[in-house]
Amino acid sequence: MRMHHVGLVVRDLYAQELFYRTMLDFATEYRYSSRNTPGLRTVFLRRGDAVVELLSTADPEKIPAVSDGAVAGEGHLSLEVDSVEGEYERLRALGAPNLTPPRNTGDGFREFTLTDPEGNRIEFCRRIRPFAAPPLAGVIFDLDGTLVDSEDNYFEADRILLEEYGVAFHPDMKKKYVGYSNFLMMEELHRDYNLPDGPEVLLEKKNAIYLDLARRNTPAFPEMRRLLPLLEERGLALAIASGSSPSVIDEVLAVAGIDAHFPLRLSAEEVPRGKPAPDIFLEAARRLALPPDSLVVMEDAKYGVEAAVRAGMRCVAIPSLPQPPLDPAFSMADLLFEAGMAAFSADAFLTWLDGQGGVRENGNA
Repeated sequence: MRMHHVGLVVRDLYAQELFYRTMLDFATEYRYSSRNTPGLRTVFLRRGDAVVELLSTADPEKIPAVSDGAVAGEGHLSLEVDSVEGEYERLRALGAPNLTPPRNTGDGFREFTLTDPEGNRIEFCRRIRPFAAPPLAGVIFDLDGTLVDSEDNYFEADRILLEEYGVAFHPDMKKKYVGYSNFLMMEELHRDYNLPDGPEVLLEKKNAIYLDLARRNTPAFPEMRRLLPLLEERGLALAIASGSSPSVIDEVLAVAGIDAHFPLRLSAEEVPRGKPAPDIFLEAARRLALPPDSLVVMEDAKYGVEAAVRAGMRCVAIPSLPQPPLDPAFSMADLLFEAGMAAFSADAFLTWLDGQGGVRENGNA
């Protein structure tokens, strides 16, 4: 028998995983969304022989608040044994309290649990098969900076808009808003600069300026243009999830000549919260009628990477501003092209895709 891992129940799975990775130098072994217990998501992290399992439930309000010196929620110790059944029968004969029958977990363990005299949970486990990620069924694309080369147009639209109000807009100011909902950006600019027009008016003006620029030149990135039909040949569902307004999404896709690939298009204006909240990706999964863990998101911004991971989806990050050091959020992507679009290739993405548990055929695992 040996210690296998320590399990911690957490309120914010994304923030906790990022902490263990950036502060304690753990690496993510895998992320798992349980089919047996809907709403339960786990992350296994490893540093050398030390393994930590982070667990999150669908209802974080059920987890007690953190107080000084206390852990949020019910954790557990997990001990690895040679024979789960043999250890279970030994403990049952001894009258161990609160024994649960051995079971197989969705991520490849045979296990049972008991509690010690003070109610702490102890898990006995043995891995019976390697973890296998669910086959992929679809790809959700961010639009600007990921599919189409539009960030310069967006900067120019912001610059022209704010010039009207006497505000000088510089490239360094734009970095904060890459991947942000356009409406949220207008809300912040309205508040920060005390602009006389409200966010709705500002967004309407910005969209008009941007579309005038976009109609002149908004190319799709060549490797993305090559990738789209290859994904369709594999039977993968494709969708857009963008911070732009719905009418802007439609027109930009048409100008770039890739609109036929995307029957499903979602704007952050159609969900309660924009990125980095996961709402837009979860809504895309709902409309595609696919489990979130069967989808991969293509993103260029830190907010989009965070939103994808929070949604329980895999993520490929292609930073549109790849100057080092990259924001730590990019390290959470399952595949990162650190040099941005200059390093991205359709072939490299497809090779990674082939290692992700395969592709679901006709939407069936």
